[in-house]
Amino acid sequence: MRVLGLDIGGANIKAATADGASVCVPFEIWRRKDELETVLRALKLPGLEQSPDVVALVMTAELADCFETKAEGVDFIVRTVQTVFDKSLIRVWLTSGEFADPDDARELPILVAASNWHAMATWAGRAVPAGPALLIDVGSTTTDVIPLMDGVPVPQGLTDLERLASRELVYTGIWRTPVCAVVSDVPLLADGSRSDLELNPSMRIPVAAEHFATMLDVHLLNGDLPEDSRRCDTADGRPATRSCAASRLAHILCCDVTELTPQQLGAMAKFIAEQQALMISRAVQSCLDALSRLVPSAKIKPAALVCGSGSWLAERVLEQMGLSRFSSVSNLSSMFVRNISDCAPAFAVARLAAERCTDDLLPVSSL
Repeated sequence: MRVLGLDIGGANIKAATADGASVCVPFEIWRRKDELETVLRALKLPGLEQSPDVVALVMTAELADCFETKAEGVDFIVRTVQTVFDKSLIRVWLTSGEFADPDDARELPILVAASNWHAMATWAGRAVPAGPALLIDVGSTTTDVIPLMDGVPVPQGLTDLERLASRELVYTGIWRTPVCAVVSDVPLLADGSRSDLELNPSMRIPVAAEHFATMLDVHLLNGDLPEDSRRCDTADGRPATRSCAASRLAHILCCDVTELTPQQLGAMAKFIAEQQALMISRAVQSCLDALSRLVPSAKIKPAALVCGSGSWLAERVLEQMGLSRFSSVSNLSSMFVRNISDCAPAFAVARLAAERCTDDLLPVSSL
């Protein structure tokens, strides 16, 4: 059975087969909504030279501001997928933990909206079939911190609003998050070797509340992300290189690279990355506290699972919090057939569909 998982986000379309082939295509749906059909038709994955038997769908793009409501977004995305894959069985994942056919999905937009995290957690839960666990998925735009119990997601919230309130959704990621959404000011080194902040608190400089730089630039300068001159989905449309990242980061202090030294920019990048890690660690702590109330014995340590394109940041956060607080820390890339960290929810929903949708393909007489 040929199964394709689709995770249609606001800035990227991620596709994966149940066998582990995957592709991530940058696509800003709020700018190019009417091109969604064309982009989906152009997807190419090994093993899918023919139409898939099943297309399993999750999404977050319904929140894009090209849609008046989430219901409108869900309807548009589901109908477009149906048009493109008209010979395939379409199944849409719900945050209630089940698949729905397209007609039912359009009637249940709140359960369809932002469903990718739930599919990911449902599939990943099999890695920890007993006891408490946390799944930490750091992506390009957001971070999900999902509590699990005996292999089943036990979130405090299901909608974006509820998950923001419970800190299970942290709107910060390794690529698209504006720097001004992570810090309101930064310390400025006087000479690159010491911080005048220790001597003069006024050397903490407010940052411009503009989309001058994103966390991509911070992580590029810190060496945590590789350069990719082919990608230009950056704050200024220039390539994802360290030299361009330095220029973009300088702009958050209303400067250019001639006004700040490489040492100053490097220290700024390190500080900003530390603040992002602190944001995530606070969310992890909040979810740990909630999870502890579900555990009958305080002596039971939860397992930690990390995934996503920023799984390295999740691992760093856990190290800073203290690995002794967890029974184990596992990177879910070890569960993948291939390295598909960037497309994990698409792969997860494809696997779930491969397991659950077989009967839907059988003729009625054979059931």
